[in-house]
Amino acid sequence: RRRLFLLCFLMSTFPSLFSSASLRLVQHKLIQNGRLLTLPLEAGDLHSLLPDEDGMHLYVAMKDNLLSTSMDDITQNPRKLHWPASPDRVQECLMAGKDPEMECANFLRVLQPFNKTHLYVCGTGAFNPRCAFIATGVFRQTLSYSQTECGKGKCPYDPFQKTASAIVDGELYAGITSDFMSRDSAFFRSLGNRHVIRTEQYDSTWLQDAHFVRVAPLSETDNPEDDKVYVFFTERAQEAEGAAGKVVYSRVARVCKNDIGGQRSLVNKWSTFQKARLVCSVPGPDGLQTHFDQLQDVFILHGKDKKNPLIYGLFTTSSDILNGSAVCVYRMEDVVRAFKGNFLHKEGPQYKWAEFTGKVPYPRPGTCPSSTYGSYSSTREYPDDVIFFSRTHPLLEEIVLPLGERPLLVRVGVHYKFSKLLVDRVEAVDSTYDVLFIGTDSGLVLKAIHLPREHGPSQEVTLEQLEVFQHKSPVTAMALSRKKQWLFVGSREGVSQLGLYQCELYGEACAECCLARDPYCTWDGHACSPYMPTVRRYEPYCQCVGAGLQVEAEQRLMMVAEGNSTYLECLPRSRHAAVTWYKQAGENSPELNQVRSGEQVVVIERGVLIRRAELSHSGVYHCQVEEHGYHWTAVTVHLAIWSPSAERLITTWSASSHQPWYGDAMTLVHPRNLGQHCLALGYRPPRNRRRHSDAVVVAVKEKARGEKHNHGGGRGGGAGRKSRSKPQQRAPRSA
Repeated sequence: RRRLFLLCFLMSTFPSLFSSASLRLVQHKLIQNGRLLTLPLEAGDLHSLLPDEDGMHLYVAMKDNLLSTSMDDITQNPRKLHWPASPDRVQECLMAGKDPEMECANFLRVLQPFNKTHLYVCGTGAFNPRCAFIATGVFRQTLSYSQTECGKGKCPYDPFQKTASAIVDGELYAGITSDFMSRDSAFFRSLGNRHVIRTEQYDSTWLQDAHFVRVAPLSETDNPEDDKVYVFFTERAQEAEGAAGKVVYSRVARVCKNDIGGQRSLVNKWSTFQKARLVCSVPGPDGLQTHFDQLQDVFILHGKDKKNPLIYGLFTTSSDILNGSAVCVYRMEDVVRAFKGNFLHKEGPQYKWAEFTGKVPYPRPGTCPSSTYGSYSSTREYPDDVIFFSRTHPLLEEIVLPLGERPLLVRVGVHYKFSKLLVDRVEAVDSTYDVLFIGTDSGLVLKAIHLPREHGPSQEVTLEQLEVFQHKSPVTAMALSRKKQWLFVGSREGVSQLGLYQCELYGEACAECCLARDPYCTWDGHACSPYMPTVRRYEPYCQCVGAGLQVEAEQRLMMVAEGNSTYLECLPRSRHAAVTWYKQAGENSPELNQVRSGEQVVVIERGVLIRRAELSHSGVYHCQVEEHGYHWTAVTVHLAIWSPSAERLITTWSASSHQPWYGDAMTLVHPRNLGQHCLALGYRPPRNRRRHSDAVVVAVKEKARGEKHNHGGGRGGGAGRKSRSKPQQRAPRSA
């Protein structure tokens, strides 16, 4: 019951949670528009994508193969390096009862650039991890077992275990499960000239059932001796477990780059390892929090201040009842503050976790050795009490809260969950925006931005929903090329290459381009086109909105027989626009009355459903659109009701105006005989058109000539969105 209450609360707090995107484009449309290229792959497993902006190559890590292809066109001459598992190891894997397709193969799980000429790649090797240095110019061959090295401590045994890695100054930092049974969660540093170092083994206060998400080097100060490597992961939270059972928390941990372990304790183990909790939750009215506990992806966005990046975290719920996803944003200074806080402490098995109130040794545990703190040249010189405290108190009490203490973007009650996240900082005409590209487990890619508000939380705007895979496979990897303006998306179906924008989709009118709010696009005076910071452009709000929205209304003539149903439709190009329907009080009256739901009329999101037409329903209806503080009329519908009993047409059209061709027929023929009468007149319906009997609705879309009106913010009828459709006849929409 509490979950249902929270779901209702989320719906009322975040009304945009359940709304669809402004533009939803399916795969074949994207291909037709030239925005999408696809490279089908039969490997069945794709783990990571690595773009090389200098060499203009995209590297793809998957099952038994490493692929190299062009970033200009992924379909042009892709090259494969075949790297299967050893036949002996495959046989041993099968004898251990593992799946031949899903486990007993070489699943590449580490793909890192080592230098300008080589990659460092590791695979599971049928539960026998192996690694290799791969020259970027050597493909189209098979890599043999003798050309590889042991991958223990660098790559997991089990391909289903989540892993994260990064090469920093020639050394590999990797969060993995380091044993055959996947029980030993560990954070390693290997390669290079220093000894391999790791977290304490089989110590649940350090790591317990950890699933690693991201490893990243981050500098906090100008002193290079103080540089640290951060790791983001989820794990079982000992401090929260109790009668409710296992509880999963998201964490951020860090170690010093110059950590080499202790002298007598923690030998070849991290002596500066500390962790804190990352919180991404929606506060409820009664103080209860709806938590998104499962960290799925992390993107670190560096700005002008390299020491204070923004950390974007992508989360999902661990509950089977509340299916939801969220994106939270954290400041680096808040993360650093948490590591300066108090430690958590547990006296014994029968005690609860509580704040440590005793004396903290000097130098403070977690401090990197440098000339700043006591002139310690390495962690091996630290006092024994410092090393002992670090070993027994790795957990900090203070939690890391997101900006605004709430998610930036939330989705609940939808058919998908978020899986991958990328962020692109874009300079637009009026400001700088962070554009989010979010992959989902249903093959969708969402493109979204958030707009700041003067009062209250920022507004999230989903610009596009893009179906980039034919069979809706979960998105498992994403990479971004800012130089070429391409987004690369990977799944078990293969790789898709997607253009970041397609400005012409936002229409041919200045207002439509401006109100689309896509920071990649702007009005250049003639069309909606990509924004180029080096080229002077027209200010969109000065040219379009500031002078008033000058758009033409779409005019429709509709007719329905009394007692039948009809539907007045209004589909503005932007689905973020608010739609309101009005009806004119009289034929020439300027007074407009808002249409509200009643016994026979139902106002829904994008139209008005008249369930049983009455004579009083005839008249002129205006679909008015409001977006970004501006209003205009998108569609004007002239609705006529034909009354069989009165044998007349109730309409607001002027008697002196030109009568439609079907006017005489409607006044003479009973609707039961209308089809026969039309055939007698020589009308032949198309073969693919369904038969209709009781109602005829003819929708004639015309451009309103000479009736442009300015609506720079005021309500009024007559002007609206420009129609780009040719005049056509359309069959009626029935309830």
